[in-house]
Amino acid sequence: MELILIPSFVAICLKLAIFFRYQHSLTRNNIALCIFFVAVFLWNLIELIFLDGNYTDQVNFFLLICAYCSIIFLVHAFLSIAIEYSKPQWQRLEQIKLALNLFLGYLVVSVIFDRGFIAGFEPNGFTLTKIPGDRYWIFQVYLLAGVLTALTLLVKGIVKLRDNLDKQRCLAVLLAAVPAAAVGIFVVISQALGAGSTSTIFQSLGFTLMLGVLVYAEEKSRLFKLLTFIPFTRERKLHKKILAQITDCIAINDDPSTQQSINLKQMMREFEGLVVEHVLDYYGGNQKRTASALGVSEATVSRRARAVTARKLEQESSSEAGDLIQDSIRITP
Repeated sequence: MELILIPSFVAICLKLAIFFRYQHSLTRNNIALCIFFVAVFLWNLIELIFLDGNYTDQVNFFLLICAYCSIIFLVHAFLSIAIEYSKPQWQRLEQIKLALNLFLGYLVVSVIFDRGFIAGFEPNGFTLTKIPGDRYWIFQVYLLAGVLTALTLLVKGIVKLRDNLDKQRCLAVLLAAVPAAAVGIFVVISQALGAGSTSTIFQSLGFTLMLGVLVYAEEKSRLFKLLTFIPFTRERKLHKKILAQITDCIAINDDPSTQQSINLKQMMREFEGLVVEHVLDYYGGNQKRTASALGVSEATVSRRARAVTARKLEQESSSEAGDLIQDSIRITP
């Protein structure tokens, strides 16, 4: 196998692994995610066929058209996912979705039958590149506008959405999409300026990573696990706090005389407080939903919430007292 085939081959193997491992997430009612998977897989497969051998001009042109159609579907699916997760408050959302679907059909038909979009092709190192027609700029504008709109919607979703689950999904998709989107925008701009770019050969790995995150984040518990690896998220902070408590609990010294005793009841209360605080914050302070999620009574949640508040106030008072002491030490001549 030539070295240039390795990125595409690895990417397609990873896509197959994602499908067989998480096919139940792909077969749900998230049509945009299914379209995204098919488009990314088709593009990767065509790329691999391109790099694997020489074909007739008719076959090469057919494969090139299929690749560009898959890119159109990919951008459309990404934009649809961003709209679904970010939940924009547009007055005519359904009409906008219908317009996007109609424009999708127009672009696909035009790329296939209208040589004003892709007039032909020419060799470009290990692969082929299109010869743009007079109306190829419409395709470029669609790609740039679609990707930038999707990224903007995801950012707004993180900032403005009230539902924590939607915020978490927007954050996961945004972080996964940034590398692939950046490379895609770079390729479109470089081609628009007349500079050929073969970075699309390695972009399949970026889209594979993005696909994996999209599919993995479909399930809430997996989404939480994913966010524990992302710095500065609440999930990461909670994970570190609980891990620190567990580490203190099991860090038993070999010398019993130097071992600090563990207050098990106090540790369990702190652990419960962390969990209640996180779930209560997740549901926006709704004690009823928090109690239902944790399988306890509302009275238990209310009691734990008051204990957490009291502990925070105590810590803040201690911190302020420490600051005052430090200030008095600095002021004392």
